[in-house]
Amino acid sequence: MDYYINPACFSAVFTLPSAVVDRHLKFAKAEHIKVLLFIMRNMAQEIAEKEIADSCGVSEFDVKEALLYWADTGILLPKDKPVTVTPQVEKKVVNRSEKPTRLDVAKRFDDPKIRFLMREAEIKFGRGLKSNEQSTLVWIYDDLGLDVSVIMLIIEYASSKNRANITFIESTAADWVKRGIDNITLADDELKRMAIAEQAWGIVSSVFGLEKRKASKKETEFAFLWLNEWKLSTEMLERAYEECVNKKSKFSFSYTAKILENWHNKGYKTPEDIEDKKQSEENGFGVYDIDEFEKMLSSKD
Repeated sequence: MDYYINPACFSAVFTLPSAVVDRHLKFAKAEHIKVLLFIMRNMAQEIAEKEIADSCGVSEFDVKEALLYWADTGILLPKDKPVTVTPQVEKKVVNRSEKPTRLDVAKRFDDPKIRFLMREAEIKFGRGLKSNEQSTLVWIYDDLGLDVSVIMLIIEYASSKNRANITFIESTAADWVKRGIDNITLADDELKRMAIAEQAWGIVSSVFGLEKRKASKKETEFAFLWLNEWKLSTEMLERAYEECVNKKSKFSFSYTAKILENWHNKGYKTPEDIEDKKQSEENGFGVYDIDEFEKMLSSKD
């Protein structure tokens, strides 16, 4: 960047939570950012919604939406809600109660958060929502207990992956709740982890020649483990692939995974480590206990 901040500007400053930039800059609307900046600048004053709207150049409706958005994220708190520390709770059990009927959904439109959710979902879908889609979104909000901000994060992710369909959104929401991912901070962390896992699978699938198909959940987990936790190189992946094909005359993902697990447990970091060990073994297959693998995997392949 060919610019720097003028030091003279720091003669008058106000504070802004880091989370606004770190977690919400990508997903918050421009109107949301404007409203929050104005509120942060004038936090010592009692400000009417009309004054905020006039000062930010937005409508009062946009101000109401912005207040709901920042309240959902925890950046703003209603005046009648004291600051409390949330105790650690056990993971939730997904409630598989019946979804609301069309009449039930219509009644829920009295809630401004529901109206905001439906409006933003329609924007992401690029069309009006069907009755079953509205019903599912209300169910995720009411029965699963996810905040609107978290639901919108899921919809944003689904849209970015060309999977903006209600089935994917529902399954993702249910999975997150089951794993205790029920607030904006945990949801943001999960999306980052998923992005890293997808990048890892791209590398693994290229090495194994699997680019033309999607990964299973287990395969994605293995890719994340190998590249981001075990820090294996592509050379090690290639070597495991070759060892598998040489022994079985075909590629087996599960067999290759066991080879890599065995190498990791033995502390092998490079193909040279494997060669050094092989030279000291009477049986070259002793490096990864191939006979034992055959017994373990014979029923799977």
